[in-house]
Amino acid sequence: MKKRKNGFTLIELLAVIVILAVIALIATASIISIINRAEKGALEDSAYGIIEAGNVFYIDHVLPESSAESYEKINFEIVGGKFVNVKNKEEALAFKGSMPKIGKLQINANGDTSIAICSSKYCACKSITESKVIVQKQGCEIDEETGEIGTKKDTTPVGTVISYMGSVTPPDGYLSCDGTIYNISEYPTLAEQFKDGFGKYNYYGGDGITTFAVPDLRGEFLRGTGTNSHSSSGSGSAIGIHQSATFVPSIGFQVDQNNKYFQAESDIGNTNRPYNYDFAKTSATTTSPTISVSAGTFSASNRTVGGTTRPTNTSVLYCIKY
Repeated sequence: MKKRKNGFTLIELLAVIVILAVIALIATASIISIINRAEKGALEDSAYGIIEAGNVFYIDHVLPESSAESYEKINFEIVGGKFVNVKNKEEALAFKGSMPKIGKLQINANGDTSIAICSSKYCACKSITESKVIVQKQGCEIDEETGEIGTKKDTTPVGTVISYMGSVTPPDGYLSCDGTIYNISEYPTLAEQFKDGFGKYNYYGGDGITTFAVPDLRGEFLRGTGTNSHSSSGSGSAIGIHQSATFVPSIGFQVDQNNKYFQAESDIGNTNRPYNYDFAKTSATTTSPTISVSAGTFSASNRTVGGTTRPTNTSVLYCIKY
């Protein structure tokens, strides 16, 4: 009977690799979980530290009868890396814990506090009527009138178009302005905004019954509507109206030194319009345009010049708020 050689077979080796990979995935998930719990815990500790510092401020500045300043409501926020009194930007809270990325603290006349602070991942919040700090992923903000906590709202009007210097994926709450057709039921607020502004859902496309489209602004420059005070420009059509590019002619100059003249031809609308200028005179005038030249200024040559309507530019992703 043959004895088995020392070492692993290929199948055994593959099995070991798979087991190690599973262990690594479990370990990675555990490490990430530990890191997240630590970040949440640190943010919660900072929140309680800020609240405590706010209580100390209230005791030192509001309760004393000798205080000449009346505090109906005190608001603190992060300015220049410090949690400062919004009223004077000088009084700052000294608290235990790390400074959050953004945050606010409010103390009412009774000494009750509300707080909303955020790190890069989490927000720690407590309303004026609560005693416990809650850490959550969703952003929160303090209602300055009531001191209650609510979800941070995006006040950007629906239909706002922004220039986004990012990837081809628009930011949250926005759609790419690429002419895509969507169901009205998916984005009813934006669809209604189009209907209110243009009289129909399908102003930019779609069937107008169940679907609508966003404007296609790829490769476009945006232009202000209305008419301004400039005499030679500044007239824009109504909102949403597309204009084609203006035609820019090429101009050719033909110089004849012997006969002392040159001819300019402008190809406008496929019609050649020649203008002759006499170099024998010190100046020459035509009906359109009018120029002045000196005799013998030009040598015999052919020249062609052209123009462009495109300035130097950089691409961005136009996005519309829904």
